[in-house]
Amino acid sequence: MKESRNPKHRPTLKDFREAAKRIKAVALHTPLLPLRRYKEEDTKILLKPEMLQPIGSYKIRGVYNWAAQIPAKERRRGLSTVSAGNMSQGLGYVANIFGVPSRAVMPDSAPKSKIEASRRYGMEIILMPWGELIQYVDNPPSDYCFLNPLTEFRLLDGHGTIGIEVMEDAPETETIYVPLGLGILSSGVALAAKALKPSTRIIGVNAENSPHFYESLRQGRVVTTEHKDTIADAINDIVTEDTLKLVRETLDDVVLVSEDEIKKTIRFLALENKLVSEGAGAISLAAALSTPKEDRGRTVCILSGGSIDPDKLSKIIIDH
Repeated sequence: MKESRNPKHRPTLKDFREAAKRIKAVALHTPLLPLRRYKEEDTKILLKPEMLQPIGSYKIRGVYNWAAQIPAKERRRGLSTVSAGNMSQGLGYVANIFGVPSRAVMPDSAPKSKIEASRRYGMEIILMPWGELIQYVDNPPSDYCFLNPLTEFRLLDGHGTIGIEVMEDAPETETIYVPLGLGILSSGVALAAKALKPSTRIIGVNAENSPHFYESLRQGRVVTTEHKDTIADAINDIVTEDTLKLVRETLDDVVLVSEDEIKKTIRFLALENKLVSEGAGAISLAAALSTPKEDRGRTVCILSGGSIDPDKLSKIIIDH
């Protein structure tokens, strides 16, 4: 897989501020909600529900910020990407704002709900086996402006606006838990939050069934882990030399959570906080709940998205 064209890009506070202004009319400044509790003492956990965004995930932040900076003449050709579901929905939504065509190449194993949701934005959807998709990423057609979610480090600016919002809304925050897929979301949040408060700890979270960054960081090199099914199916398990360097520079730690912990957290969020979260979204809260309060302090959990198949959600609620 090709490395990033701009692997040294590290946005500053100024870059995050400019991105926040750029996306203001398109992406929500999502609230911080207290985790529901009853008689027990304060959990010291606040939730950042990015599933409330117009597309159901945080992806709209980075995608719009990226697309808005493409010269209009070039952007009119259309926008394309590869995606397991959330990035494609973000690109389709943004393409409609600019009135240009859009295309997404998705793995043929992607959840049906995400494929259909992407099509509803009027996108051209091409399904491919995983191996073919990886080859496509390295050599996409040049007819559309192509957003490579694996290597486009300028996404950091838009995604990092989450970190700015967290620290401005809750400056007493000590620890932020973030789902860790390709590393762009977590690193963007880390760079932004630490720009305002350097002592803030940023913890990336992997599923035990997809410990790609966890293992790579501990072994000090890119590790290809065995691919196993995980309820956190929106988290891509690809690591490159560039993203490993980025995550190593920006995050304080990476932790693992089990499939059972993720499912229990999805259920809790749905029934207690009335928030529908996909596995990749709930993984951050699952990690925080498994950590003693005295170790994490005042905590914010980024709930990255809510695209989960209805059948999968109902089964989790009933079985757990």
